[in-house]
Amino acid sequence: MSTLAPELHELLNKQINEEMSASYSYLAMSAWFEDSPYGGFAQWMLTQSQEETTHAMKFYHFLVDRGAKVDLTAIAAPRHEFGSPLEVFETSLRQEEHVTQCIHRLYEAAEKHRDHESKNLLNWFLDEQVEEEKVVQDMIDRLRLVGDNPVGLLQLDQEASQRKPVPAPSEEA
Repeated sequence: MSTLAPELHELLNKQINEEMSASYSYLAMSAWFEDSPYGGFAQWMLTQSQEETTHAMKFYHFLVDRGAKVDLTAIAAPRHEFGSPLEVFETSLRQEEHVTQCIHRLYEAAEKHRDHESKNLLNWFLDEQVEEEKVVQDMIDRLRLVGDNPVGLLQLDQEASQRKPVPAPSEEA
């Protein structure tokens, strides 16, 4: 039997969809880069897609562990056409900002319902979103700096290929 307030239960289920939608979007971004000379950016976006799926599974397991029903809903087709690497990363930042707002709503609901277990889970996600937005903003700043310079773009692409996934809470030591 679930110990979650109905509002929080609904929002947690919606967050699974938000995270899977983000994963699907990053996968589309990776595919766009695969059709370009930027294999490093493709790898960066693929890593991001995998992280978002991991995040969705953290919410999934949290619901299961709390005895709550998991209600999966349809995921909309992601945007898959872009004009430049900068446009892809700007789209990524807007997506991360949206996910951050969703996490904030979840945290506020957890506070309202005095659900300390949910707040504990969400604290990790709040910290993670700060890092997510910073990493994307840093890349946007660097892409703006190099502009259309092919050497600069290829250097950033090479650096992007070195990105490693951030471990989820259960993967940390």
